[in-house]
Amino acid sequence: MRILGFRNIKIDSKVQLHIKNQQLVIDNGELIHIPLEDINCILIENQSVSVSSYMLQTFANYGIAFYVCDEKHLPNAVLLPLVRHSRHYKILKAQMNLGKPLQKRLWQQVIVQKIKNQALCLKLLSLEGSEELLKMTKEVQSGDRTHVEAKAAAFYFKNLYGVGFSRGDDNIVNAALNYGYAIIRGIIARSIVCYGLEPSIGIFHSSELNSYNLADDMIEAFRPLVDLYVASHFDLAEVDFALTPEIKRGLFGITNYDMSVKGEKRIVSNCVDMLVASYSGAIQGKRTELDLPELMQLQVHSYE
Repeated sequence: MRILGFRNIKIDSKVQLHIKNQQLVIDNGELIHIPLEDINCILIENQSVSVSSYMLQTFANYGIAFYVCDEKHLPNAVLLPLVRHSRHYKILKAQMNLGKPLQKRLWQQVIVQKIKNQALCLKLLSLEGSEELLKMTKEVQSGDRTHVEAKAAAFYFKNLYGVGFSRGDDNIVNAALNYGYAIIRGIIARSIVCYGLEPSIGIFHSSELNSYNLADDMIEAFRPLVDLYVASHFDLAEVDFALTPEIKRGLFGITNYDMSVKGEKRIVSNCVDMLVASYSGAIQGKRTELDLPELMQLQVHSYE
């Protein structure tokens, strides 16, 4: 499996795209050449940009996640490679045969880390509630059968945005959260298929109408990163809640931030790959612990 790229490209103006010599060429009056092997994901927001079937095929061959947006400029689809692993059937069988006890323990790990990251988010924002959330992590049982996650989420968002806040409200905070979550979800889905996993077979999520149940499981520990960014940049008091191109560029750039895995700072895409790889190892009986990301202060990854 090739090493996944690191560049995240957002295109929000009318440009011409083509591929030449294993490079993506962007023509916006001047030619910009970007090696395909360096690209992690591409988001096309401008509906006048044309993409050929050859280009889509090449993106898939390189394992590049390719997003398109709807008329509201929100990501609504992502192209993912279908065959990126030499032993896909072996991995598929392992997913389908995953025993319930291990499945429940893995979900417990995900929820514990999610709540820990929510606690860290509040602490980094100098808000109250982090200690209470950390106490809740001790209550999470195998499979989270007592639904501590829901209890923690209600407490967390109340402390993050106030008692009257609801995730269903139409405001700039929710619009920004939804945009950021969609970007991270696509990165996770890309990694899942690159490791030969079937994205519709989740750990906890199991909707027959959802092709990305596993991505919706794995995103849980990454959500507080989006929460931290949004809480640091937007206020519920803002009357204008339209996501401007500048705002969306910032949200898309969340993929360039660091989180911590095993005490080491790593870019989000690398944290995703480590989590997916650890899950692949767990379902094959090679390990029982997931490599889950830990939230840290907002910091753009630096390549040395």
